[in-house]
This record gives sequence, structure tokens and C-alpha cells, in this order.
Amino acid sequence: MNIKSKSNEELLEIYLDHLLARNKSQRTIKTFRSIIKQFIAYLKGRHISEATVWDIDGFLAWLRKRGYKEGSIYTAAVAVKRFMQYLGLEENLKGFEYPKRPADLPRYLEIEEVAALVKAAGNNLRDKLIVLLLYTTGMRVSELVGVKVGDVDLERHSIRIKGKGAKEREVFFHPSLREDIEKLMDSKPRSAYLFQGRNGKKMHYVTVERILKRLARKAGIKRKVSPHVLRHSFATHSLMMGMDIREIQELLGHASLKTTQVYAHVSRRRLLKDYLKVWSSTLKEIE
Repeated sequence: MNIKSKSNEELLEIYLDHLLARNKSQRTIKTFRSIIKQFIAYLKGRHISEATVWDIDGFLAWLRKRGYKEGSIYTAAVAVKRFMQYLGLEENLKGFEYPKRPADLPRYLEIEEVAALVKAAGNNLRDKLIVLLLYTTGMRVSELVGVKVGDVDLERHSIRIKGKGAKEREVFFHPSLREDIEKLMDSKPRSAYLFQGRNGKKMHYVTVERILKRLARKAGIKRKVSPHVLRHSFATHSLMMGMDIREIQELLGHASLKTTQVYAHVSRRRLLKDYLKVWSSTLKEIE
């Protein structure tokens, strides 16, 4: 492809089609589109083939000055680099280094907070199951909204889902959820989505995020509650309650055990907190 014969905007659309063809998530495509459009605007009319490492560094510095957080700046660096690599502009990237990636431990909810979310859902079966399935299966929000009636096996208490890269895996739900899931299925055809949006279409992930925010406000939870926080809660609590980390890796759909091992750090931090709580009171009695 002769990239110089096409505008920056045309090249962006070609790249986004490439991401779509590779089955990248809607969220990834939306994020990359936004970032690359900003980078193109930053170039002020210059063609992407003229962009250098200095331009990328300048763009990342510009984002930092606008208040972007470390994680967002890292994502921007990934998006721009991959776009340029796709266009065959490796020479332009010589000397490029990723900004330092934040090493924040995953945020998770306490069990009492999850219970408060379920209580806030009240008699709304859909909202209740959104909370409980995200929390007890570790599914990503994109996987949850993609579940169809035919993917649910009520006898085996399992759900077949498609993860990143269209890789299939099986997750499990507790038998206590079976009756509610059956009600939600409610004679829908096997091809219907379990969680439906308008006109029976797949519920948008943003809708799920809004539902969780609303439930969190109602439950009086001040910190951020999102589908990913519930996924982190599943992994963290599973590890704390004795599940093997490799089993957790399989249920989460992580390609690498290294990705899952971050939860071991969370578990150790919780262990230290509990240790100090117990021994602080004990030492007070001795002293």
C-alpha cells in the first residue's frame, strides 16, 4: 500500500478496519480512534509518514499537560506506535521508548460492598444478575453482553463465552443463580442475547457501566464501581479463598500466568492488613 497517496484520515479508517477484522473489542477500537485522531490533529496538516519519535514524545507531553493520567498516556503511546507499525513506518520509530507504565494494584470490592450492590438492585432481575455474574464468573463486560441463551448450560451451571481474539472458554455460576438465570431466559430462542438492549439487540457495554454506577450510588458506595472492578473482585476473592492461581487464570481467560499473578500481590497486601489488625490488638495486651 502506498500510504503517501492516502490522507491521514483514510489511513486511520483502514487501520480501524484492520482492528475490526482482527476481532478487537469495541472499546479498543473506540479508544484507538480517539487517540490517533488527536495525534493526527497534533501533526497540524503534516502527513503521518513524516512523523518522528519527537512528534510522538511531543504529543504525549501535550496529553500530560492536559491532565491525562499515566495509564491513559501509556495507552496513547501503544495506539500511536501500533498505528505507525501497521503503516510500515518502523524507521520513523527508531529510538522510541514507552513511557513508564503505572504499577497500580487492581481495585476490588469487599464482599459487603458486592452484597450492597445486589440489595440496591432490589427486584430488578436483570441488574441483580449483571452484578452477580460479573462478580462470580470473572467475565469481561464484552463477554457478558455477548452471552446468548444457547451459551448457557443450566445442568452444568456453566456459560460458554468468547473472549479476546475470539477464543472460547467456559466459566461457571453457582447453582443458587440457576433459578434467576432461567427467569431471565424466559422462553427466549437460543440465538437471543441473555442481556438485551433495544429491539432485542445486544446490550451495549456502556449501559452495563451505567447500571453499576447507578447501583453504587444507591448503595452508598463512594469509590468507583465498574465491570472491571467486579472482575478484579472475582479474581482477588477467589485467590484469598484458596483457589489455585492457574485455575483463576483459566477462568479469567488470561493467556499468560504473569497477568494473573498481580492478584497475588493484592492477596499479600490484604494478608499484611489482617496480620497487623490481629497482632496490633495482641501486642497491646502484652505491653
